[in-house]
Amino acid sequence: MKITYTSENKIYRIDGGNKSEIPCGRIDKYKETLESIRRRTEWKTTGTGAMFTGAARESTGELVISARITGLCENKGELIYGVKLDESSSLYHRSFDRSDMNEGLILSGNDLCFGAFDCLDGKMAVSLGTNPSELHIAVMEPPASAYEELTDGDSSEENPYWSRCHQNRIYFSSAGNGRNEYGAVAAVSPRSGCYIDVDRGAMEEFLSDPKVDFLRIKDDRYGNIFYIRQPYGGEREKEGFKFTDILLFPYRILKGFFGWLNFVCTIWGGESLKSGSNGLPGSAKAKQRSERDIIIDGNIIKAEKLAKEEDGKDNAPLMPVSRVLVRREADGSETVVKKGVLDYALCGDGKIVISDGRRITLLDGDNEQVIAKARLAVNLVLEE
Repeated sequence: MKITYTSENKIYRIDGGNKSEIPCGRIDKYKETLESIRRRTEWKTTGTGAMFTGAARESTGELVISARITGLCENKGELIYGVKLDESSSLYHRSFDRSDMNEGLILSGNDLCFGAFDCLDGKMAVSLGTNPSELHIAVMEPPASAYEELTDGDSSEENPYWSRCHQNRIYFSSAGNGRNEYGAVAAVSPRSGCYIDVDRGAMEEFLSDPKVDFLRIKDDRYGNIFYIRQPYGGEREKEGFKFTDILLFPYRILKGFFGWLNFVCTIWGGESLKSGSNGLPGSAKAKQRSERDIIIDGNIIKAEKLAKEEDGKDNAPLMPVSRVLVRREADGSETVVKKGVLDYALCGDGKIVISDGRRITLLDGDNEQVIAKARLAVNLVLEE
């Protein structure tokens, strides 16, 4: 089994236990262009002249760009990926062979936004729109760029998936937009589970709950439906006092008092009570920590949890256990397959490949085999 996936806006492939990165030519070329511009204009912000005019700027050393891989799928032996660069969104196709740098443009536009997509028998179901809050389901046949939109309205349809059991049926999640008096999206409804019959153009909502989001809906050739279920809006921190808060009251009071006293001594006495410190409130660490927080489908993954994952100190799923993978049988009965699931892919033989945000595992009944460590792996593509 070969697995291709995206992780932190890079594409990786696992083949026989070996993991390698597949280059994204569009992103690499964009980086080269920006770096070339930076080198040509850096004289304006460096050197004695720039210091004299006040235009001098400290170089960070690393080029930072706004790039995001929006989706990934396999089509007729080729890899298709979507990418958003600043205000432009594009779809490209290329070989799975990382040494083959040839890429072909399928569709691009400054007025387009792409979500995830799925291919089956040469047809692609894609989530697209003019802005990220209004994505709709469309079908196309890559590498042709023409597409036909199947849904519309003030809503967002995401993660389309061609049914493996029902011909020309597309599963997806749908959420309506709630707008304020200025016309901006102020809230999003719970994500319901829907499907559309492409031949008839008929759409049906078959999963809905005011307290639940239904995400990444798929089916297998036996008619079983799978989806990720989580609390509406994602897992949120519970407010109020905990028993540990009461135990830590004395420590926190003393820490706060010492911090205030240290600050006063620094300001009025010119010397901190702590050696090796300037005595001033250190917001840099807190700022860095908050910037590393990420949001996945409404779930806030704290930087402290990410740090534990990086240090290998925590083997628990990165996602909250309230986010579960569910299998729904033809008779309507439901079974929780796995807790703490970020993304998944169905194998043709009934096995399931699962990403929990830390690793990719193969689930075969009650047996679970770790395939590879993979941070925030999504858009899993299987080549069986």
